[in-house]
Amino acid sequence: MRLLLTIALTAFMPTLAAGAQTEQAASSPSRPLPLMRGTLWWLVAPHTDGTRQQLEQAIQAQRDVGFDVLWIFNTPALLEQAIKAAPDAADADVLESVYTIADKYGMRVIADLPPGGWYGKAPAKEILDTNTRHIAAYHARYGRHASFWGWYLNYEINPIAPDDVEESAYWRKLWREVVDECHSVAPGSVVTISPFFLLDNERKRGFIYLSPEQYAAWWGKTLEETGIDILMLQDSGEHLSFFTLEQRAPFFAAVRDACHKAGAEFWVNVETGEAHVADWDEYLRLSKGKKAPWRFTPIDWLEQKLALAARYGDSIINWGYFPFMDPLMTSQAKGEFAPTPAEARKAYEQYKRYYERVRANGARRPTFKRGKSGVPR
Repeated sequence: MRLLLTIALTAFMPTLAAGAQTEQAASSPSRPLPLMRGTLWWLVAPHTDGTRQQLEQAIQAQRDVGFDVLWIFNTPALLEQAIKAAPDAADADVLESVYTIADKYGMRVIADLPPGGWYGKAPAKEILDTNTRHIAAYHARYGRHASFWGWYLNYEINPIAPDDVEESAYWRKLWREVVDECHSVAPGSVVTISPFFLLDNERKRGFIYLSPEQYAAWWGKTLEETGIDILMLQDSGEHLSFFTLEQRAPFFAAVRDACHKAGAEFWVNVETGEAHVADWDEYLRLSKGKKAPWRFTPIDWLEQKLALAARYGDSIINWGYFPFMDPLMTSQAKGEFAPTPAEARKAYEQYKRYYERVRANGARRPTFKRGKSGVPR
């Protein structure tokens, strides 16, 4: 009985602490609200097949829960599609519609850059050339918009061993050159990246494990050498539900300090979708057949994660709104992430009630960082 009581109290204490953090974060003028300000949005059908009005409805739903950033994916393909479309094709340029709507509502847009290749598979110059062409063409078409704000380096690399000098140098040199190109073509724009850490010190998946200090040291040096403006750290350590706040906090603290030392902002990418498993062994067993049960992060647990993010982060961004919270979903999603429209709508409404409660307390709204200005080319 004593053991059970201890376990129960231990399990309950983080909830109390997180609740207190939520109220503290919502009332402190020096910390951001424990609220998400945007989500990773993979712009594909049905959003790219509908009308401008339907696209605006999707953006309005995000605004209704406080989002002021549109973090959009698939932009290289959409740019190519827009260039090839007939001039009189209705709603052919989805990106033009996104930026125009964002202008209207005072939002900011972060667009993904083409990966172009990978370490060990493509020369860095080849990747740089791909990005250089894209950055010029993309900015020429959409750079006039007030909402044109950021670029996203689309590389989710596994942690690199401290003694792997070659791979570290590869990424740092490449990113430095891409960042310089972004700042030169679009002075004041920001360049972002959203890496993940692994809470797998036993290396059950076979990947390199870095301690919070080692992980932060690598990213601190990388930020100093590349000039990346914003690091948006994924909060999950592999999207798994069993990781605790106590396991995540040391990574948040260490990476925040590294970011600020390098002159970069530290955002936390709070995920609202997770694999509901008890431990690594269960996840590895189920993931082989893609049978791990995915779900919307329960709202009580999400509140705790947001409180932790607000404690350490300069802002909070999100992965998981699509598909787990999309209130306009009309048919069940396919694949591993497969909520029903009713489940997604319920998750959205739960978060919206939380958003309205926190906003009622009043607090500082994060501003939009201005990126570095390179030498115009």
